[in-house]
Amino acid sequence: MSAMATETSSSHPWPPCYYERDGDIFLPNGLARSPWDRQAIAGGPISGLLATGSEDAQLDRDFEIARFSVDIFGKVPHAPLHMVREVLRDGRQTKLHCVTLMAGEKPVAQAHILRVRRLQTPVFPAPSSYPPPDDFASIVPAGGSFTMSGAIDYRPVSGGPGQTGPGVAWLAMRGEVVKGQTPSNFVKACIFADFGNGFGAVTDAREWSFANLDITVQFLRMPVGDWFLLDADTHMAGNGHGTARNIFADCHGVYARGFQTTFVAPGHLSKELPMRAGEATAR
Repeated sequence: MSAMATETSSSHPWPPCYYERDGDIFLPNGLARSPWDRQAIAGGPISGLLATGSEDAQLDRDFEIARFSVDIFGKVPHAPLHMVREVLRDGRQTKLHCVTLMAGEKPVAQAHILRVRRLQTPVFPAPSSYPPPDDFASIVPAGGSFTMSGAIDYRPVSGGPGQTGPGVAWLAMRGEVVKGQTPSNFVKACIFADFGNGFGAVTDAREWSFANLDITVQFLRMPVGDWFLLDADTHMAGNGHGTARNIFADCHGVYARGFQTTFVAPGHLSKELPMRAGEATAR
């Protein structure tokens, strides 16, 4: 789950951002830090930067982004970053692009963006019965570092960060990924796609941590409006990893589905280390 430093909004110019740009280099600030490692960047800022680098005004007139997927190659250092873009498929009906996030000469994360030609076709919407965001009050959660120094408005529906079990919440982002650049709804959706493992956690992170290794979003359509709903839950099979299942909606209904693979490891309050494969039979 994305988490940012705990600085208050008064300590940052408004709107807050994750990065400042210097030519082709992106310089992360304290709000981009990972909750799992202070020397690393959190998943939300990683996804948001890759999504920003994935946009193409000319392509997006004629092609819909149908899938956005991110692989995180271990620790993404809290250091200057740049992006490398590659065309993997350039068809008339579909296009597949790759954006790689680089720390110096080392690739640290990568996004694949699948675009499908835009065409008027039948509508079969996903079922949606979520209550609207106006039914709920905005709160500042205890330890809610994911709120981006006040720039992410949080309206819980049920469950959520710090609670175990499924979580549903409305979110609105008033901040920027890159300073001086207003993020699109696509970029905001890709940031919130990182939140599922934290909002739908089944373990206390102090006992069993659940950092995500990837992010996948399959878009039915692009979200509209300011409010984004996240409906998240997590499943684990006791073998060292888990999956976070996410449904994303706006005020008009479901716009996407998503998954994350989580790496499960003992937290700082864990009473014992897990057995590795083969240890049980050896004992």
